[in-house]
Amino acid sequence: MMKQILFSCLALSMTHLTGCAPPAPKAKMDTPLRVFETLASDDMQGRATGTAGGENAREYLKQEIKALNVFDETRAQVFAFSPPSRDGQQTIELEGTNLIGVIDVDDDNSDPILIITAHYDHLGIRDGGVIYNGADDNASGSAALFAIAQSFKEKPPEHDVAIVWFDAEERGLSGARAFVAGDPLVKDRPVFNLNLDMVSQNAKEIYFAGTYQDPILKPLMEKAAKGTGLTLSFGHDRPEDGPDDWTYQSDHGAFYAVGIPFGYFGVEDHPNYHKPTDTFDTIPQKFYKSSVQTLVNAAHILDTYLENVAKPAKPPAPEAVDVAQPASE
Repeated sequence: MMKQILFSCLALSMTHLTGCAPPAPKAKMDTPLRVFETLASDDMQGRATGTAGGENAREYLKQEIKALNVFDETRAQVFAFSPPSRDGQQTIELEGTNLIGVIDVDDDNSDPILIITAHYDHLGIRDGGVIYNGADDNASGSAALFAIAQSFKEKPPEHDVAIVWFDAEERGLSGARAFVAGDPLVKDRPVFNLNLDMVSQNAKEIYFAGTYQDPILKPLMEKAAKGTGLTLSFGHDRPEDGPDDWTYQSDHGAFYAVGIPFGYFGVEDHPNYHKPTDTFDTIPQKFYKSSVQTLVNAAHILDTYLENVAKPAKPPAPEAVDVAQPASE
């Protein structure tokens, strides 16, 4: 019966596409706010990949993920990489770790899967001992994943859902690249990637990128933002945007490079971006709560329409292979 209802919904015009999507649960904020503040604290030393601060953040996230009691499977993906420096020279090999939680519905693991991601690393300690806390970038997205996971515990998904905390985004999207290249979750099945990166530092507006590539996403995301109290804008996803084209500038770029469709939530650059002033106390919490509710709504809407937006991976396009965010120094 559910498939019949869904088919009927999809037969409607784009304007009415979201009419059959059931409401998502109200976001629970206690855990996300606690995780957000902790990840952005001085104790985490800026969470740079391959440092004690990065390890502290990873071990803390493991504890919080276990406490959720949501996932049917949790695991860590350890990967090695040698990021280039800004002068193009290879540096020493580093080791990163992605954290993966899977909600496995009763299927044969060939149906579409929704993979929701955020990176937990940041820039670490620089400038002779100054901590770059990385609150908006990207403790905000990493913490929002907990609200999404909790919402799927309250209202279970129709499809498999993987939630992934990526390492080494600040080092050329290396964690996402390792995941896309080697994890079985992205093999031989349709996939959609919803990526969260910088979702807290604004007064009222957040952007969604990906509708240029997949116009069907626009009415779905308009539905997600309705009634949340923030303004959802679209853009930053066209080639003519030049440096303001975000298509390959965060972890979703690793998915799109192999043909996996994506949606990306994030705010525009702000004065605290990649500065020591990106701290938890600068975050407008009212906006963040509205942002998280929008993200929860989006996750559930995408789950409902996943068979229509997910696609299997394919070999990367030549122009996409080496396109990524510049490596950090």
